[in-house]
Amino acid sequence: MNPTDASESARGSRLTYVTVLGSLALAGLLFAVYFLFRSQLALAQAADSLSDCLGGFVLAWAVRTSAQPADADHPHGHARAEPIAALVVAVLVGMLSVEVFRTSVAALWDGTEHGLDAPVAAVFVVKIVFKTIIAVLATMSLRRRANPALDALRVDARNDVLVGTVSVLGFGLAWAGWPAADPLLAMALAGYVAWSGLRLGRENITLLMGSSAPEPRVRSLEKVAASVPGVERIDLLVATFHGASLHVHAEVAVEPTLSLAAAHAIGHAVEEALAKEDDVTRAVVHVGPDGGH
Repeated sequence: MNPTDASESARGSRLTYVTVLGSLALAGLLFAVYFLFRSQLALAQAADSLSDCLGGFVLAWAVRTSAQPADADHPHGHARAEPIAALVVAVLVGMLSVEVFRTSVAALWDGTEHGLDAPVAAVFVVKIVFKTIIAVLATMSLRRRANPALDALRVDARNDVLVGTVSVLGFGLAWAGWPAADPLLAMALAGYVAWSGLRLGRENITLLMGSSAPEPRVRSLEKVAASVPGVERIDLLVATFHGASLHVHAEVAVEPTLSLAAAHAIGHAVEEALAKEDDVTRAVVHVGPDGGH
């Protein structure tokens, strides 16, 4: 990793940890607001912040684990730690969304009018401001260097800004004389959180099952392999997910008159070229003679 990439990676890591700590603080504030003022929207927002915090901690553990080298017990490395962690987060998000929906329905059924105090709206605004800053900083970093994890952080922050805006709207409607808006909008937010959890779970189950890389990515990897001097043809290239990274198996054809040592060197060069790709952690290349077809 060159110094520029290392600097951008460190910046992204710091932003992730700031998001985790900020989400933890916001979750504490929002839960306090819920217990003091019984705002269902505050509970929904607290659940969302808590899921962000838990997800960040689990993801931090997974990143450290996945970075460990292969060993006797894990000969292919630890890359699957990341989707396993994400699947755990998806389950937690689902549980939180069910609880928020249950309490919102109960509040709507009881018809209880809760106090509408300024601290409720103030905490909502604090969360919107915090997430807006995170989204802006992530966007600035992405302009300097592509980073899928940082892009996910940006999207999550942007969505939280939208959710927070809905919460402030619900607070305003309740203040204006429609108290049912608070639990109704909380139910909608519970649905949004549940949908996010389902999407996260589905995506990471696919990764754990070792699905194939998208066709455009396979084609780009074929171009990388074909660019190695001495490669006459790509007979086969299969790229499958191992966790969030790719394992690649390729079969390349070389000039049949080459010596075994020369053919082996070309195959090794193809493996090195594929392994330099950011999302490839393992590449195995089989070399065969070019039969002219």
